[in-house]
Amino acid sequence: MESLEKENTDLRRSLRRLTTKVEQNEGVLRSFFDMEIRLFSCSTLAELLELILIEFRDHFHLSAVNLILFDPENAARDLLDEYIPPQPDHCLRFVDNQQLLKSLFPTQKLRIGELSPPLKSIAFPRSPYIFSSALLPLIRHNCLIGSLHLGSNDPARYNERLDCDYIDHLSSVIAVCIENCINQQNLKRLSIIDMLTKVYNRRAFDQEIIKELSRASRHETPLSCLFIDLDYFKLVNDSFGHQIGDKVLRAIGLLLKQNLRKTDFISRYGGEEFAILLPNCESEKAIQISEQLRKKIAHMVVHDNNNAPFRISASIGVTHCTSHSFHVNDLHAQAHALLKAADDAVYRAKEKGRNRIEYRALPAITAELLSQPNSKLRP
Repeated sequence: MESLEKENTDLRRSLRRLTTKVEQNEGVLRSFFDMEIRLFSCSTLAELLELILIEFRDHFHLSAVNLILFDPENAARDLLDEYIPPQPDHCLRFVDNQQLLKSLFPTQKLRIGELSPPLKSIAFPRSPYIFSSALLPLIRHNCLIGSLHLGSNDPARYNERLDCDYIDHLSSVIAVCIENCINQQNLKRLSIIDMLTKVYNRRAFDQEIIKELSRASRHETPLSCLFIDLDYFKLVNDSFGHQIGDKVLRAIGLLLKQNLRKTDFISRYGGEEFAILLPNCESEKAIQISEQLRKKIAHMVVHDNNNAPFRISASIGVTHCTSHSFHVNDLHAQAHALLKAADDAVYRAKEKGRNRIEYRALPAITAELLSQPNSKLRP
């Protein structure tokens, strides 16, 4: 009788252990499934990195999460101009070749457990209290595109007895999500970026000016608009060839990006014309900025195919509007009027001798004005 009771007790204890294990496994599975849904919902690389590098630590109770991405053509880095990686700064690294990744994954297989000191210095630099880890190879089309490192200060957290199916699946999901975010963002970028100058294109500007006018109206802030037209640019192409002309345009795009705020919107509007929106900028400040840009362009030195230096100048038209500038509640009409005023100012600068700026106040919007043909933007 006693042996039967003992057997029943042992069976109940075993059942409780099994039940607890099942509940734990269900919890782990649910945790991984929830994170998988969130990974696939990320639409940008920056959003995905925030999820992996920050929220993974809390979600999976980790001591460190580090990521290395193979990015030989800067396809990922070009999408992260305004992204600030979380601290510590070594948690996100980019490599231009696969040598480092292949040293971590000679067989492209998941690595579990305590790392040797050399591998730990690669996977978790300046993190001495990582006593067990999971190194996930990120593979797409049989190519290592990165490595995700999950580290714990618990020596028993990751070991060879651990069921690695969930982690293996997670590495596949993350690799797919990284590739998807980069591809989707680059496709979108191709549709709005001028590939020669790396600033926005006309299509993007025509969309942005409507957004900025709406924002300026809501917040009752000024919006300034500049048109920059390079002087005698046809002569550059005719004298030195289109390659040198392209070189000039690239240099102008870089100069504008380096000398304007991140909130300013720079576009190549067509040929040798650049259009710029300066949010929350009064006319006096816009004129001051335009003069600074004009001087920097005039002092810029370009070299031709024989390495001989030459200079170029620009004519700049400036206008601006406030929430009280318009008499109609039509954003496209407002954009039409703003661009026409900036365009007229450029022509006035050309007529007065080039290499100068001209300001034109925004006229009242009338039916006659809207009926005038305008090559810049049609309402």
